[in-house]
Amino acid sequence: MTAEASSTVVKLFEGSYYDVGLQMGAALRTLRLPQPDEKMVTLARSCEAVVGEIYPSLLAKVEGIIDGGKLDARDFKAFFYARDAFPHMGCTNLAVMPSYTGDGSLIVARNYDWYYYSKEWRELRRIAPEVAFRSLSVTHHWAGSPDGINERGLGVFLAVLPRQEPIGPGLQWHLVTDILLDTCRNVAEACDFIATVPHLSAFNYLVADAQGQAVVAEVLPKGVTIREPDDGFILATNHLPGREVPEEQLSAEDARRQMRSLTRYRRAREVLRGKEGQVDEPMIKDLLREHEAPICRGNHDPPEGGTAFDDLFGTIWSLIARPGKRELLLAWGHPCLAEYRRYVV
Repeated sequence: MTAEASSTVVKLFEGSYYDVGLQMGAALRTLRLPQPDEKMVTLARSCEAVVGEIYPSLLAKVEGIIDGGKLDARDFKAFFYARDAFPHMGCTNLAVMPSYTGDGSLIVARNYDWYYYSKEWRELRRIAPEVAFRSLSVTHHWAGSPDGINERGLGVFLAVLPRQEPIGPGLQWHLVTDILLDTCRNVAEACDFIATVPHLSAFNYLVADAQGQAVVAEVLPKGVTIREPDDGFILATNHLPGREVPEEQLSAEDARRQMRSLTRYRRAREVLRGKEGQVDEPMIKDLLREHEAPICRGNHDPPEGGTAFDDLFGTIWSLIARPGKRELLLAWGHPCLAEYRRYVV
């Protein structure tokens, strides 16, 4: 067990939306924001207006973050509402349906891959707004959480897709996850929301619920596709299965990224296929610790000052979610080295 695995503290954010934002902002007083150009500022204003139409309560949270962090409102809002998507490089998400698990309940799992420097921002958060569902979420980002599960058993788990140009104002990924966790009770409600709002960027959202349902919402600025489970499970990495871009149409780096995503997807499928009624937590942990694809990614002991990609980027947390039990098992860092600990919403 690593030192970081033994030091997890659940941070509580509660009260009105403004209060929740104020508490989050208090940790951001040293945050340095990039200087936005006027195009970004204009887009952010349009995106803020969209949020005001769809879920205006979040506007109060943003004002709280700004006040709590003593941040420049113009620069913060530009980055919060309109920053560009990052290149797609990591994350392996899966849900194993009740028919495939040994105890007949849904199991969701994922490895979150990102730059190692972001470890200092990792938090396990219990968020309890006065007028919304309570949730437990995991993040490495001050803006919002890529993973979470709420008190009704609705879980959301994110993976970035290849960048697409925005076609107009829309919701950032962290606003989508916030609203889903705050307001949705099941997969049907989550899909209805995702399919009817405008999106700024391209992401896979694996959505699961306490009733044993799970889907992947493949979200692009131009539209949303809901993908159902196949063969007793569903997977999401960083491409659109069956719609991969031919290599000759990609740059060399984008072709490598797509192949890394395909390799992890195929390896997870290979491990899970034909395991009806057999999948349990130990089997899922073994898959998340797998180094062949690799699903557990990156240099596990990078040299100081190392500049190779695997020295800089890899799995920064691993989790297993049990929506029916409203709980997360979380391991900080590489799951082959860190211990999973159980947390209940």
